[in-house]
Amino acid sequence: MKKLCLVTHKLKKGDGQGRVNYEIVRAACTKGYDVTILATECARDVIEDFGVHFIEIQVDPWKTNLIRNQIFALKSYIWLKNYGSQFDILNVNGFITWFPAQVNSVHFVHGAWMRSPYNVDRIFSGIKSAYYKIFTIINSVLEKRAFKQANIVVAVSPLVVEELITIGVPKHKIIMIPNGVDIEEFHPGEGLRTELGFRADTPLAIFSGDLRSRRKNLETVLAALRDCADWHLLVLSRVEGSIYPAMAQEMGILNRVHFLGFRSDSAALMRTADVLIFPSRYDPCTLVVAEALASGVPVITAKSVGASFQITQDSGWIMDDPENHRKITEILQIILSEKMSGNNIRKDQARFAALKYSWDITANNYLELYQKIIKTNTDVPSTISQKIN
Repeated sequence: MKKLCLVTHKLKKGDGQGRVNYEIVRAACTKGYDVTILATECARDVIEDFGVHFIEIQVDPWKTNLIRNQIFALKSYIWLKNYGSQFDILNVNGFITWFPAQVNSVHFVHGAWMRSPYNVDRIFSGIKSAYYKIFTIINSVLEKRAFKQANIVVAVSPLVVEELITIGVPKHKIIMIPNGVDIEEFHPGEGLRTELGFRADTPLAIFSGDLRSRRKNLETVLAALRDCADWHLLVLSRVEGSIYPAMAQEMGILNRVHFLGFRSDSAALMRTADVLIFPSRYDPCTLVVAEALASGVPVITAKSVGASFQITQDSGWIMDDPENHRKITEILQIILSEKMSGNNIRKDQARFAALKYSWDITANNYLELYQKIIKTNTDVPSTISQKIN
């Protein structure tokens, strides 16, 4: 029996990195792998339904992320030093452990984020700015070490591929396996317009992303909405500590911006909308773009979003500048015109575009990679379907 060990902080559906690993585990167990998970948290159904071995790495929750991550890295290293040799495949995620792994899946490149003008240490001041700067610098150094140790570095988007090359990872070590989407959970349909009190002809956009920082760029979406009096916006995210409700109030559009907080029915809410607006200033490969496409919802995004490569010409718009609220306004007018005329081509094309990125395809690409490593024991398989050119 082939033995696989995955190292991630959380393995659960509601976490981006955790969801990828969740799907890998599900597929691996189906194919007969014996799977061990090192994490602080693991979805109960994975343990109960598939019988994986969950090694809980306990980390004090009150400590900062910087300290928690180092404790996790050290504890996982000690465990892997004792037991790591028994596994055929060890797959880690970025710098997460001091122990070397064959496969390193990269969802975020700190070295690239360090150079971004939207890095949070440039927004905050004082102690908070210093903390974020130290956090990014330390992780940018440690991730290089982790990538150097790995035989294969898996990038989740073309943007991450470019960033890895920029920080010095040899191109021959990199392959690309995009994140996926649950095409059964996210699908076209009626949504929740009646429950939310919207008429069928009300133009409705949706935004989903962390509101605690400016990186996801909700302010540009609000600026566009200010110039589109017919449109309403659903915002899916926790609002505690966010500046955006007050910003919407100051703009005079709070009556058209609906902050819904965290919702467990995000799939139903997604198919309620006419368009997803996601002009994030930096996002290596968010899941929300593919989730919108799978729901038959076209997407407005920017080149700074790694998942923008999933959008086809007829399923959305990719802006050069994430700050261009006037461009978003123009696109919303196009969508409204198409909605009034009953033109549903973009919705059909959005769903079609997403079918290439199901979780089954993502997980099977990982299993194909594992199998080639086990069979040939070479650094980089030459026939992986999602390899870079």
